[in-house]
Amino acid sequence: MRIATETTLRNKQRYAELVADYADCDSARIRSALKEFLHPDVAVNVVQPINRVAGAQQFLERVMEPLLHSFRHLHRRSDMLFGGEHEGAEWVVSHGHYIGEFVDDWLGIPANGQPVWLHYAEFHRMEAGRSVECYLYIDMLDFLRQLGRWPLPASVGHEGFVPGPATGDGMLLSAQDPERSRLSLKTVEDMLAELWTEEEGWRPYWHRNMCWYGPSGYGSYFGLEGFCRFQQPYEGIFEPGRFSSAFRKSGDARLDGQVKGHYARFADGAYVACGGWPSHGGFMVRPWLGVEGKGQMFTVRLCDLWRRSGNVLVENWVLIDLIDMLLQLDFDVFREAGIELQIRS
Repeated sequence: MRIATETTLRNKQRYAELVADYADCDSARIRSALKEFLHPDVAVNVVQPINRVAGAQQFLERVMEPLLHSFRHLHRRSDMLFGGEHEGAEWVVSHGHYIGEFVDDWLGIPANGQPVWLHYAEFHRMEAGRSVECYLYIDMLDFLRQLGRWPLPASVGHEGFVPGPATGDGMLLSAQDPERSRLSLKTVEDMLAELWTEEEGWRPYWHRNMCWYGPSGYGSYFGLEGFCRFQQPYEGIFEPGRFSSAFRKSGDARLDGQVKGHYARFADGAYVACGGWPSHGGFMVRPWLGVEGKGQMFTVRLCDLWRRSGNVLVENWVLIDLIDMLLQLDFDVFREAGIELQIRS
């Protein structure tokens, strides 16, 4: 099915309560809301350097308590919330920013006393009104950029604050037309099937003035030709024929065994989301992000959110765990930035 259902609607409304609690800027309320929303045995996956977190209590101790301690007036502003079914499981997703004043060191990263915006996206697999599996993406490279600790070559794209939908209608708390959802899903899936094609068959699925909001390190691109400045070079770093994703296999048993494809892909009205942990991978044969391509194998944890208008896609938000990707290529972002990590186990 891979579209929103009646169960999705109930889950979205339940998730909206947590999102409202996050926005309230009350630490006690955030703690209490998370304990109610997360199943005690929830499996949580967070970007580097946190990674796997086992259970709600560990999530509170290893993720939320340090955030609440280090960022004064911490709260979360969400500009998208929707959901859907994927392979029999129900999912919800939200997107936006954690906001606060960075007043105490976090994970060993020195505080600067200034406001910061942590760009995030969060997926939850829901059962009986609670999250049993979660993927939390935070753009840690953008965080380092805001702190003046940039560790990479200059981005080709535009670096800066990532906005929500231009239409301001990304919080889908009511039921959406299933036919609109199916059209959105088909548009995205047809477009994805045309990536990595010599004839660039993905072009007709996009508005000429599309906006692609990429992760820090890649940057954002505007218009079809702007997006080409990223997509063409990115496709070129992979060894031809040895690329694995949700839509194709490479034939390399080691790579195909690590690439999981999409843990979720669903549509809700004009919006679509997918996530993979990792979603794709290959062998790097050209320079990328300052790293020389020597045939190294790597995989990519990412998520995408799209907005459709008419028969084309107009906006795409992408968060990628580039720090994890670069670690696989023997490049330590935090060491390059002069940061000695301190991770709570």
